[in-house]
Amino acid sequence: MIFASLVELENPVLRLKKAGDILYAIAGKEFIKINSSTGRIIQREAIFPKDSKTRKFVIDKDTIYCRDFCQLYEIDIETLKINNTWELGTDLTSDICALGYDEANVYASIRNGGFAVIHKATGEVKVYSISGSSIWEMIIGDYIYAGNVEGDLLVIAKPGIKVVKKKAVHKKNLKSLLLEEDVIYTASQDLSMAKVDKNTLETIASHKRCHKKMFYYAGIWQDFLLTVSPPCGEMKIWNKSDLSLYKTIWRGTWGSFIDGDVLYEIDGNTIFRSDLNELISHG
Repeated sequence: MIFASLVELENPVLRLKKAGDILYAIAGKEFIKINSSTGRIIQREAIFPKDSKTRKFVIDKDTIYCRDFCQLYEIDIETLKINNTWELGTDLTSDICALGYDEANVYASIRNGGFAVIHKATGEVKVYSISGSSIWEMIIGDYIYAGNVEGDLLVIAKPGIKVVKKKAVHKKNLKSLLLEEDVIYTASQDLSMAKVDKNTLETIASHKRCHKKMFYYAGIWQDFLLTVSPPCGEMKIWNKSDLSLYKTIWRGTWGSFIDGDVLYEIDGNTIFRSDLNELISHG
């Protein structure tokens, strides 16, 4: 089915992620678990003291790490209770921008170039200054791959948290990243996207004026990339080989992502589910 309503909640959905067969949503003060196939609400907990627009989270096995302005919460995935809280900043000049994790650490970029590393076993925090501008997005692999305000793609070595490579891929605000094997796909507020060799940082292909306004990657499906521009109310399907446009679909909101053969979307209080075979063939 295309654009099928999966579940409607009482409050607008701020963020949505999936792990296994469960969707995890933030709506108002609550964290909510939802069956990803049926839309049945499995569990919900009001764990936040007030509403906030700044929350964003990642799921790491049995733990959720959730940013909230300058705070980072560690939340048990089974109970949805907060186990730990770190204050990583103090005001608008030091709030948390992006999150990532690996087996040993949680990584949080801090506005204006700071970078915090939290050791999961001990809770110890170390803060580094690694970029002249804020890092908006990161992907964790053998290295940390990150995009910043200047439009640079950074390669950061985990030992010592040092930038070992840097490439000016865009003119400003590299805000969205995808990693597939040895290729990094980047998207920028300058309205362009690029396909970059992960090892050399050489640009394999690029495309300008992808949308008329800001956009982000929803993910990769088979031979296609999916971008979404909420200000334009559109999503576009691109051939990932050469970044040529395959199709435009007149629909687009923040928080869409691909999981397997399914596209999940947020629109106000409602979560939608679409089969990508049908969407790309007929949507």
